[in-house]
Amino acid sequence: MATKAWKVVTVSRDAALLARTAEGDAQAFQQLVDRHSSAVLNVIYRIVLSRADAEDLCQEVFVRLWKQAPSWQDEAKLSTWLYRVASNLAINHSQRVQQRFVVDGELAEQLAEASTPLNDEPSESPALAAALSALPEEQRAAIAFRYYREMPVREIADVLGNSPKAVESLLGRARRRLRQLLGENND
Repeated sequence: MATKAWKVVTVSRDAALLARTAEGDAQAFQQLVDRHSSAVLNVIYRIVLSRADAEDLCQEVFVRLWKQAPSWQDEAKLSTWLYRVASNLAINHSQRVQQRFVVDGELAEQLAEASTPLNDEPSESPALAAALSALPEEQRAAIAFRYYREMPVREIADVLGNSPKAVESLLGRARRRLRQLLGENND
């Protein structure tokens, strides 16, 4: 019950800050950035697997929020909108990078071992990082939202623009593939 009350307060505080941002209040916008940037950055990082790229894409998410604020529609929670924009930017970025570079499994593992997790995220084993990097971007996004942000399937569906059933399918395929990659074929 306390969690629900906290979410309502957060949503109404975000709405108030967003209304002030729409009027050009840079301090209100900075408060929104301070409140949400860490979570947005970490989700992007889990998809693109590069801190520098994640930071650039996170900045782009908030530039889009600043531009969107004057015409904001109260249809969705701000966090849902932020995560949707973040995941779309991250997935598009990953696809562009993949088109430029063909990375084999051994190189992906070396890159994963060399990558440094973000400070407020739990460290993961190099094998898990390599396995995650081998997943398609949409599966990696679903895993990031579910297990790193602990979001419910319905909310992930809103963020990714899919049905809850499609998200469950993405998560199932991702878990099966991760088990394969990690040598745990228990199907």
